Amino acid sequence: MSLFEETMAGELAGLLRAGVPARGVRLTVRELIVTRIERGPLGPREVGDAVAAAMRAACRLVRELDAPPEVVETVCRAALEAVRGHGGESARWLAEATSAASAVLEEQARERSDEEAWPWLVGRMPRW
Repeated sequence: MSLFEETMAGELAGLLRAGVPARGVRLTVRELIVTRIERGPLGPREVGDAVAAAMRAACRLVRELDAPPEVVETVCRAALEAVRGHGGESARWLAEATSAASAVLEEQARERSDEEAWPWLVGRMPRW
């Protein structure tokens, strides 16, 4: 587990425990992703890794803290919006970021096929 994923999981857990609405979660995720993008010279793989880390953190909270599955959708949309809205070169990496997010959701759906939420989430994945 990467430091970024740990940071994301900690931030999300704090927000969920505090009862912060989805808008607050979305803004926090976007800020963390943009900060990660701006921290250094990144390529499409690193941007995709950041989005995947955010997704894994959200999935972990659903499993470990019994967070509502909608948190994963909120985090997914926010992370992809951050990549798309950042502009410049990183916006060209939206396809890589979308693929990374999709891969995390599909992995969760395979591992947890007995739980209704995961296949439902895969179907709600944004297709930019």
